[in-house]
Amino acid sequence: MNKKECILGIDLGTSSVKLILKYRDGSTVKTKEQYEERNPSGWWKAVIRAMSKLDLEGLAAIGLSSQVGTYIVDGICVIEWNSKVGAEELAEIKECYSNELFIEEISMPHPNIVSYPIPRLKYIKKHYPEAKKVCQPKDFLCEMLIGKCVSDKYSWRGLANLEINQYSRKFLEVIGVDVHVLPELIELSEPAGYTKEIQLDTKVLPMGVPVFVGMNDFFASILGMGVCMPGDLFDISGTSEHLGILQKTVSLHTNMVSGPYVNENVHYGVTASSGISLEYGLRVFGYEGVTLESSLVKKPPIFLPYLNGERAPIWNADARGMFFGIGPECKKSDMAYAILEGVAFSLYHIYECMEKPFVRSIRVSGGAAVNDTLNQLKAELFDVPLFVMEENDTSALGAYMIAAVGIKWFKNFDEAREQVCKVKEVIKPCGKYKRILKKRFAVYKKLYPAVIQQYEEMRRI
Repeated sequence: MNKKECILGIDLGTSSVKLILKYRDGSTVKTKEQYEERNPSGWWKAVIRAMSKLDLEGLAAIGLSSQVGTYIVDGICVIEWNSKVGAEELAEIKECYSNELFIEEISMPHPNIVSYPIPRLKYIKKHYPEAKKVCQPKDFLCEMLIGKCVSDKYSWRGLANLEINQYSRKFLEVIGVDVHVLPELIELSEPAGYTKEIQLDTKVLPMGVPVFVGMNDFFASILGMGVCMPGDLFDISGTSEHLGILQKTVSLHTNMVSGPYVNENVHYGVTASSGISLEYGLRVFGYEGVTLESSLVKKPPIFLPYLNGERAPIWNADARGMFFGIGPECKKSDMAYAILEGVAFSLYHIYECMEKPFVRSIRVSGGAAVNDTLNQLKAELFDVPLFVMEENDTSALGAYMIAAVGIKWFKNFDEAREQVCKVKEVIKPCGKYKRILKKRFAVYKKLYPAVIQQYEEMRRI
């Protein structure tokens, strides 16, 4: 065994690129780089800087992951995941086509998300009629590494038929886009190609290293968390936050998102504002010393965490954050607690909209997983043990695992999960706070419907 043999997982996120380099003996080296510019040039420069920090001698493979819902038109124009464009097109396709047709063509009901491929490509076709190439960030990264634009079916779910690993011919015709404008789709275990010789800061990335396209950051993170069975609830924090569960069948009439994932199906909702709300709370109030026990006895305010608008479960881009119940005795710590609680409530609200499926445990990952109070809030609300994963950058870890299975370090994903996905800490609910939290959650749910009209009035001002 070559002790220096290693695999690199790259996750191209919304604000930074994260790299995880794992060796045969299990040892790990990690690095990340912020983007100086949020465009293809800025992404690639950050990848080069990050790779330059690593010893890539013995590099055996590279696996990729990235944000999705961001589209690059002809290598220049970038339509970001949180752009509102495509809303009109989404309404059109949802009105014109049935869930039954969506299931037949894209293997899932089409969710109310404007960044999915059909509404966004319909918008792109209307505003960039001569476009020769449309891809997403991971596809761009793949092209920079191997010289061709290649992707996977999960990153193009919503347009790809996940059963046959091809784009839907029906919806390509509907949006008027030629298949050759889009990346080629290949299987996860198949190398997309092999690296070109690439100049890093003081060294060279060698030629001939196999590159695996991996999956979108969300699916790669599910893999990297070790989620594998129905009843496993996952909570992936970051700029947005994904809460969902694996299940045996696709949910046909959900207001959330449901569709195939590897050998199971996934049902989940995704927020737009949890990450920015948590960052706001840290910057303005700070979380030091904020605990459940010390906070709830003081009857802190309730917070709606819609600073950046919200996706699931209210689907209102014009919604904004709100503190309710501030008294003269309210302190910074009370406001900080309210933000943590509001984020946890927004996730439980998604769970309710999923009709409260059976859950045996929660697995959490991402930046917010380091906050003990937030983790305890989630354990109490859901009333199940919460597993904090040893590796927080689970999208990059999932990208590594796909490449590792691809070059036969592991026989399959099950073996990779068993060997790689480790739990650092288990937080159990004590039951002491469940009753009061549920009462506060009941108030939380009534606040947004009470101010919908005011959100619209504010938007017009």
